[in-house]
Amino acid sequence: MLRVRDLVVRYGAIQAVRGIDIDIAAGEIVALIGSNGAGKTTVARAIAGLLPYRGEIAFESGVLTPNNAERNLRRGIALVPEGRGILGTMTVQDNLLMGLYTRADKTQAMTELVALRERFPILAQRGHLPANLMSGGEQQILAIARALLSKPKLLLLDEPSLGLSPKMTDTVFDMVQDLRREGLTVFLVEQKARQTLKIADRAYLMETGRIITSGPAKELIDDPVVSETFLGGRAAHSRKASPSV
Repeated sequence: MLRVRDLVVRYGAIQAVRGIDIDIAAGEIVALIGSNGAGKTTVARAIAGLLPYRGEIAFESGVLTPNNAERNLRRGIALVPEGRGILGTMTVQDNLLMGLYTRADKTQAMTELVALRERFPILAQRGHLPANLMSGGEQQILAIARALLSKPKLLLLDEPSLGLSPKMTDTVFDMVQDLRREGLTVFLVEQKARQTLKIADRAYLMETGRIITSGPAKELIDDPVVSETFLGGRAAHSRKASPSV
């Protein structure tokens, strides 16, 4: 479904992504894990069409172009950004309506909105309130529901557990598995490696802009490279190797 080849993204003189390859097949949960600052969010934003880049990102039968987020959304790529990206002063209901922006089938879209409010009752209960009065977990549910209303083929979730309690993190990860069972393809960008690897089909580990290992998620749970990255071994080794200034 999605093929990324030799992706390079720069912020001025800083090369945040350094020539990576990623493949996502239809119906998979594919995870991109790594520590803060590894470049994961940059990859998700590039796929969504929010950044300039070099290399190739192909989706289904066509090649995407940089800085073309609306076209990517219309083609079926929806991003739930880090920090959720909800419009806090707008009501919960109006935030959901924003998810219908690209839909031409408005009658069917409104039917799906009603179904989502039934599936996630908190959205109906809080519908008339400003979205910024919801808890962090409730806002994450709202952000995912809004993305689903665009009828995506590929859902990009960038750090969906950020700032959530363990219980709400479990709820969000359960949602992700339910969506995959319903046929949605998910690209899950996360720092919580072990929990992410338990629900993903395949995973890529990213460090300082590069993919350093990849494979079936269940095999990576006990991979020493993954363990070293998240337990600080690689970072500690890098600090020892660097000269003091």
